[in-house]
Order: sequence, then structure tokens, then C-alpha cells
Amino acid sequence: MNHRELRRTFLDFYAKREHKIVSSMSLIPRDDPTLLFTSAGMVQFKPLWAGTTALPYRRACSIQKCLRASDLEQVGRTPRHCTFFEMLGNFSFGDYFKAEAIPWAWEYLTEVVKLDPARLQVSVFEEDEEAFEVWRTRVGLEEKRILRMGAADNFWGPAGGTGACGPCSEIYADLGPDAGCGSEKCGPDCSCGRFIEVYNIVFPQFNQLPDGTREPLKNRGIDTGMGLERLAMVSQGKRTIFETDLFAPLVKATQQILGIEPNPGNRQAFYVAVDHARALMFAIADGAIPSNEARGYILRSILRRALLFARRLGVQEPFLFKVATEVAEMMRQWYPELAGKREQAALIIKSEEERFLRTLDAGLERWTAVVAEHRRAGVIPGEELFRLHDTFGFHIELVKELGQEEGVELDKTGFEAAMQEQRERSRKAAAFAQSAGLTVGDERLESGFVGYDADEASTELTHSVQNEDGTFSVVLKETPFYAEMGGQVGDTGRIIGEEFELEVLDTFVEHGVRMCRVKPVRGQPATGRVFAAVDRERRREIERAHTATHLLHAALRRVVGDYVKQEGSLVEPGRLRFDFAAFEPLTDEQLRRVEELVYEQVVVDVPLQRLHDVPLEKAKQMGALAFFGEAYGERVTVVKVGDFSMELCGGTHLRSTGQIGMFRILSETGVAAGIRRIEALAGRAAFARVAE
Repeated sequence: MNHRELRRTFLDFYAKREHKIVSSMSLIPRDDPTLLFTSAGMVQFKPLWAGTTALPYRRACSIQKCLRASDLEQVGRTPRHCTFFEMLGNFSFGDYFKAEAIPWAWEYLTEVVKLDPARLQVSVFEEDEEAFEVWRTRVGLEEKRILRMGAADNFWGPAGGTGACGPCSEIYADLGPDAGCGSEKCGPDCSCGRFIEVYNIVFPQFNQLPDGTREPLKNRGIDTGMGLERLAMVSQGKRTIFETDLFAPLVKATQQILGIEPNPGNRQAFYVAVDHARALMFAIADGAIPSNEARGYILRSILRRALLFARRLGVQEPFLFKVATEVAEMMRQWYPELAGKREQAALIIKSEEERFLRTLDAGLERWTAVVAEHRRAGVIPGEELFRLHDTFGFHIELVKELGQEEGVELDKTGFEAAMQEQRERSRKAAAFAQSAGLTVGDERLESGFVGYDADEASTELTHSVQNEDGTFSVVLKETPFYAEMGGQVGDTGRIIGEEFELEVLDTFVEHGVRMCRVKPVRGQPATGRVFAAVDRERRREIERAHTATHLLHAALRRVVGDYVKQEGSLVEPGRLRFDFAAFEPLTDEQLRRVEELVYEQVVVDVPLQRLHDVPLEKAKQMGALAFFGEAYGERVTVVKVGDFSMELCGGTHLRSTGQIGMFRILSETGVAAGIRRIEALAGRAAFARVAE
């Protein structure tokens, strides 16, 4: 069967058995911090087994986008490993169990896909007598074809370390004696590759807690997984997944792009390229961006590995972005979102290729020299590994693979020590750059913010501590002063008591408490009733810059692409600085268009809506943007500007866009790899610049 028929017949088979067909979730898991990428079809269903979510259905089936990089060094070297893959799965939540799931899996493979039953063998968890008996009595397999295996092979999950898990039963296809070790005792428990796992039927019976203990699942059930790529390989009679109709068109396209003919000596580079291009296109389309952190690090490692293999073919120019474009074209029938993300993803991939290609040759030369120097010892020192990583962008996973080819070991302990030293240097530098702040010693103090609706308040001064420089840090029970947060600078103003007056120099947060740093104008601060007033003119100029920042963000996403993500910002009176992820400088025309879009919103004077106390999940469903690692509570504030902009934001803003008055971009520069910065003026500062 071709892959189109496999998709259709699988979903049809289970739909006829009252399964709800559920769409694939994103490769970036929602509300699951234990996973960087969706790695199995069951990920989106974890709450249904745990019983933490009402059951919308008791049976489901899906074709899920998945990404795993745990066996990255095997991709291209073995017939079956890949990073991105599609997982066919059928699921039961407190409904059917082993007696139905096992015969259905067998029926689909043997009667629908028409695999030869004689070529199939199965395994069960060694303690699972129930599954063994189902195979023996309901399916009718001979006992010698049912292999009992231990927990390492036949106890699955949980995905991410917590959640549903349980014993499993696997169906293996025999690729024939020529594909294996040749031993008469060869079976599914042999690692030679003759037997390939096709269908994994997991029986979630337990919920694993963070401490590793297990409790019975509220909704025990069925969780199956069957890689579309492997099923296509077996059903199409191929020796490798890369010969199937899922990969062969991409291999041919890569051949045409490179102008190089695949042969037994270079096929691995082609296989790596097409697999890694698939992973990059799908992951970036779902919102992941190559970087040096978390999932971005994985994407960057995948991309650089593909370029390393391509260099062995003599490739010296970016090409992977073209292969990724072919991926989007081929797969958009099943994943329509790829069509709209294709150009943006290609731009990101090309930019990453150009960056690494600038250091690849020098890095390879350094690697060759390091190996020659340390070959006798057989171990590459940690400081050399760190230099390859830090100077040439050779991730440790990449160097590990190079080391295996050269037969040398890596001093990973020394490498980690060097990395830790670098992190410590960065930490100290960041700490030095920040102001010391004040620790008042009482983290339970509360200070409610009333500054959204007022810039003055009659309130109570509840706490006061003198600083070394003669200023004081004071806490108000209710404060109209906005504390520096989310890039917006803190308010200034006046606090007046019965026997004192204080100039507010700054407002900040310490241990979760809003505090004002003040300088006495007369008298000394004392607890009691006070009148607090924000510097209105300064606040308005800050709000002009802040509201303009939201408009700028939205305009950039329209002009450059919706992959643009805020990486940081600074909002001061009349001035803003906006850092964002992008992979090439903006053109003059793009900057002109961005400025034009912002000013259009100013001219039409759109009212701002501030929606308080919105559940975080609802805000995300509304489409509100949230970026650069902000920690949000369960309930958030959403700032909306008509249909133009909607973001999670706790800062202060104007009532309408017309109050900005004037907006002018000053500069657009690069501040780090993949990070651009725009500086701009708003309000009076912009008018003053225009008048110069």
C-alpha cells in the first residue's frame, strides 16, 4: 500500500469501530513541561487516562506528528530510524482493553494491509498473562511465536517521566534472513535488525508520579502506536524507510537540488538531509525556532548534522531550505498549515545554514588537528570540546558522532565543567549589570496595584527601610505606581504624609512585593495614611511607548512573518526598544511598511480593551500572544487593539491608539545570532525628532 492508502485505511478501520478521529496536536506540547516535542500519539490524551479532564469520547484514533532526537546519530545509518515521523494510533479511555485491542491490531495488519501472518511475531511483557492468553486463544498464535520480554522492552512510558504507563505487546515483521545476523535463533529480541517493530499496543494501567511511584489509572485503557514510515516500509517491501513513497520523492528532489547522483557510498548523506528537512519544516511550522536553548538547541543540532553530512558530498552552499520547501509541498494535503508557513520556515532554515557554513570548514580543520594531536591518548580533552562548541558551533552531539567515526573518546566531564564555568561567568556578568535592589525580609507583604484606573490614591504606607545611599524603600497597601516589569520601567511621583513628603525615584518588585524607592523632600517616612500621586506626564509618555510597542510587534508579524517572536523589550518615556527573533535584517521597504502600519492604527484612533482575570487557557484560545519565557499565572490580563493586536500584558497603556500622536523608527540592528532590535520613539519624543 502507498502511504495515502495506509492513512485512509487505518482511520477508516477504527472509525467503523466507533473511534473518534482526532487531529494531530502541535509538535510543541501544550501545558506539558516534561516534553520538548510531542513524541507519541498518546501525549494529547494523557489527561483522559488520568481522569483530570472530562471524557469527550471513550475511543479515539489519530495520525500524530512526532519528533524524537534521542537516536539522532542513528538516522541515516539504519533502515528504520528517523527524527520526524507520523504515528498511527488507536486509543481507549476506560473502554475496551486487551481482548479487543490485540485482535483488532492483528486484523488490520493481516486483513487490511495484507501482511503475511507467517512473517509476523509478537512479544508480551513477561508478567502479562492476560495479553499472552489473548494472543494464544483469540488470535490463535502458537506459543512459540509469542515472546515474553522484560520491562526494558515491554513496559512503556510514561512520555516525559510522568503520567499514564503500563505493559505493552508488540507486533514485529520479519524482513528475512538476509536482513539479519543469520542465526537460527534470531528473533524479535535480537538487535541485528531482521525483525522490525510495526505495531506497539500499550495497556495504560498506571499513573506514574514525579517521585517514580505508580498508582492505578482512573481510566485504564489502550494506547497504540504504529510508525507510518515503518508500516510503509514493510507493506511496500522495501529494505529501508528511505525507499518508501514517503521519502523517495524527497531523495529525488535533493538529487536535483544538489546535482549529485545518490550511490551506495553517499546515500547516507541524502537520507540524513531528507529526514532532517522534514523535522525542521514541521517543527518550525509549529512555532519552534533554532537556538541554543531547549527545543531550539535540538533543531539547531539536527540542521548542523545535515550540513556536516552534505559537506562530505562537496556541498558548500545552503540547500536544506530547498529540501524543506519540497517537504511542505508534498505533505500539505494532510497538514494544510505547512502551505502558509513554508516561506517563513525556508527563510529561517536558510539563515541557520548560512551561519553554520561560515564556521564549518574552520571547525572541521580544528577537529582534524585535535584528533591528530590526541589520537595516541584516545581521548579529546574537555577544553577542546568546549572550544569546538563555543567557537565553531559544533554541538557535543555532533562531535560525539565524529569521535565515533575516528575511534576516539570524549572527555564529557571536562566539557561540562567548561560549560559550567561559562554559565557562571554569564551569571556573574548579569548580576553585575543589575542593580542590587532591597530585601525587606518580609515576603508576605502585600501591595495591591490600582494604577490601571487611577494615577493617584489615598492609601497606607505599611513598611519602610532605609538604604545605604540615604534613600528609603517603602511599601504601600494599595499603590498607583507601576513597578518595573515586563520591560516597562517603573513609575515616579510623590508620596505625601501628615509630616513628610517623599519623591518617588523608582518603583520595582522585590520578593513579589511592589516597592517605591524614595528620597525625602521633608521629614522622614513613617507608617500611616498617605496620598500617593504618579507623575502623570511621565506615565503618559511611557504608555505611548508601550502601546506603540504592541502595535510594532503586530506590524512586524504582518510584514516579516508570524514567526517573529518578542525576545525582550524596554519601554521608557517616549522611547522603546524591541528585540525579536528574525533571521535577516529588515529591508528599507519592510521598515517603511512597519512604520506605516503602526501609524495607520494611530490615525484611526482604535480603542484599547483590557480584559482582566482571563483564564490563561482561554487567553491562548483567543489568540493572545505570550513570549520570551514570561511566567504567567492561571489568570492573566489581555490587552487588545481592535483586530490588529492581542497580547498577554500586565503593563499600563493608553485608552486609544490616537493618543500615541507620533511614531518614528530610529534604527534596526542585530544584537545576537538570530535576534534583531528596533529602537523607536513615540509621542512628544517622536514629534521632537521630526521637528529637528
